[in-house]
Amino acid sequence: MASSSLKGFIGALFAPKRPEPSYPLLPEADDKGATTVRGIYVAGEIAGTPLVKLGLNQGHQLVHHLAAELKTEHNAEHNAENNGAGLLDIVIVGSGSSGLGATVAAADLGLSYVTLEADKFANTFVTMTKGKLLLAEPNEVKKESRVWFEECTKEELLKAWRDMVAKEKLDVREQTRVSDISGSVGNFKIKTNGESFRARRVLLCLGKAGNPRKLGIPGEKEHAAKVHHRLLDPDDYLNNDIVIVGGGDVACEAAIALCNAGKNRVTLSAIDEEFTYPKKRNIEAVRQLEADDKLRIILSSAVKRIEADSVEVELKDGNVESIRNDTVFEMIGAELPIRFLRKVGIRLAGDWYPARWLGLLAAFIFVYSLYALKSYGKGLVAWPYQSLIRAESYDWALLGLFKGAFAIFAPFFSNDALTQIYADRGFQQGYLYSLLYTVAMLVFGYVALVRWRSKASDKRYQTYRYITLLSFQLAFFLIVNVIGVQALSVKYAWRAWGLYQPFPLFFNTFFWWYPSDSNAIKYLFISSGLVGTFLIIPLLARYHGKRFCTWVCGCGGLAETLGDRWRHLAAKGTRSRAWEFQGAVIFAASMVIGLVVVGIYKTDGNNVWWRTYSYLVDFWLVAVIPIALYPFFGGKLWCRYWCPLAAYNQILAKWFGKLKIVSNKSCIQCTECSKYCQVGVDVMMYAKNQQPFDNSNTACIQCGICVDVCPMDVLSFESSKTKATQLISEGRSSDAPV
Repeated sequence: MASSSLKGFIGALFAPKRPEPSYPLLPEADDKGATTVRGIYVAGEIAGTPLVKLGLNQGHQLVHHLAAELKTEHNAEHNAENNGAGLLDIVIVGSGSSGLGATVAAADLGLSYVTLEADKFANTFVTMTKGKLLLAEPNEVKKESRVWFEECTKEELLKAWRDMVAKEKLDVREQTRVSDISGSVGNFKIKTNGESFRARRVLLCLGKAGNPRKLGIPGEKEHAAKVHHRLLDPDDYLNNDIVIVGGGDVACEAAIALCNAGKNRVTLSAIDEEFTYPKKRNIEAVRQLEADDKLRIILSSAVKRIEADSVEVELKDGNVESIRNDTVFEMIGAELPIRFLRKVGIRLAGDWYPARWLGLLAAFIFVYSLYALKSYGKGLVAWPYQSLIRAESYDWALLGLFKGAFAIFAPFFSNDALTQIYADRGFQQGYLYSLLYTVAMLVFGYVALVRWRSKASDKRYQTYRYITLLSFQLAFFLIVNVIGVQALSVKYAWRAWGLYQPFPLFFNTFFWWYPSDSNAIKYLFISSGLVGTFLIIPLLARYHGKRFCTWVCGCGGLAETLGDRWRHLAAKGTRSRAWEFQGAVIFAASMVIGLVVVGIYKTDGNNVWWRTYSYLVDFWLVAVIPIALYPFFGGKLWCRYWCPLAAYNQILAKWFGKLKIVSNKSCIQCTECSKYCQVGVDVMMYAKNQQPFDNSNTACIQCGICVDVCPMDVLSFESSKTKATQLISEGRSSDAPV
């Protein structure tokens, strides 16, 4: 059993990446929808916006944004030769909610446009199951487009929209598939299966309805007439032998509908070992049908061949079973037209290309150099600058920078104290680095606060979080560099960082003590360190989970401020989560090394144990690698994978923590919650199944961003704390304003 578990664990570390519902592959685009090809924009499902109302709004807003640009171009080209000859303002590709919202806005603004649809108008809705109910959510979001939409069935929506297109003579062209886009901003050429068009701007409003995944197995093409990817009307099937391939919500809902209609004999085949992707209610429904002998479920299976009257299914044990069959539904997901996007030149989010590799190299060189220069005079960590720069030149430049940056505090110190400070290279290095760090946190913390307040329906949680985070950093910058120096001298002031970042994050609370040191100061810091590590952190873990990492800690603070703009790039998926074990390994190493240095070396860190740990962890894993990787893998690499304090906090919170995030029934699987999780929690999986998550089953740091980005208010904090402290925990649960 142990060998099997180890094998499974190692397999998870190196398993190939599989498509996961929470992490769709999308084009790289900014907040305005602009892609990496200047002049081509995305909206709707291709931009990660699946809701009807939000899609209408996005198409409407984007065209209004483009109208101002186009008006400027028109004025500039007023007398230009061939101006406007066959050149449209916008070509809109796709006629779903975002496409129709854009079409109506273009018509209203008097822009020249055409909307091209590869299949049928509003094809996403056409392919939905008969009677599908469409909810007009989010309720708190106002519909900006004048296109009609309210809670309705798909049939009601299609009738209203088709009537609008006909009545207003909107230029929507069905069965017109775009095959290529060439040219550049101001003069794109859009090639289709019929005529070609020229346009100043192109707006892609593409969905997945026309691009379902296929099995790619023998017989799939030969017997294509009986292979389907959508269930339009279950009443079309009577007394059929049906095989549904897939383990998600669409497959389960099709199985439920077909089992309840027409006395069909339905088999559901999925490669998954267990149901993980469908909503809880769908899992319960298909399991009940299985118990009632109305549905056969074959997990850990794969359809290998389709015949005229059967399908061959490989079972978990490797045997192949032939199952009688009239109809096959391949419901294994759908994809955006990735090949088309790449052909046009649009990069996908997460793509690696030469400029990005160069950016990674530049980031590493910059961050490494910054920390190495800050560490000049401390051996290996200062390579190669310690050998390239003369000590006199370094000290001269350092002192000049320091005097300028310290000028605001210099008047508070006596001349004798300033003389000592100006002679202390280590203090100057630490001051300048912590000043830069603090300024970066304050500036980018404000930017992040504005960003998340604009998205949150209840703005208190992020307001409290960022104010607390920035206040701790600013306060300890002043304590260490000004107040502590005044009260304790330069020799001891730096130890105050240990009050802010407890062991095993900050070792030096217990290191480098010598007989000549003041006993009062020594035991003040040592006792404070013990209280922080063994009392305060456990109490916080019990009532606040890992909030220390995102409300207090300076290491996590830089990731939450400077690194916030890249939080969506955090490694996602099962494989990335498997690597989180590293934190526990470093935590164990930190405990061993701490005991060795204190017990054997009498707190003197001049030994191979501490030097090795300090170089590998404090230099590379704290200071260089994670910060350099912010723009490429998000801000929480250190906190998630390597921080021993985060690992310690995780163990405590898993053991007896009370804080968790819970979900209501309203999840629409829009993926926003999972997208913005900096520690790779598959939030959507928990949300759609109404399954709580905390530190017993995730690395959640309770930053609350998933709560705030959810358009349906699905998520909320829950704990058993008293009402007096519940406000901070529940975030949006109260209506009191800030």
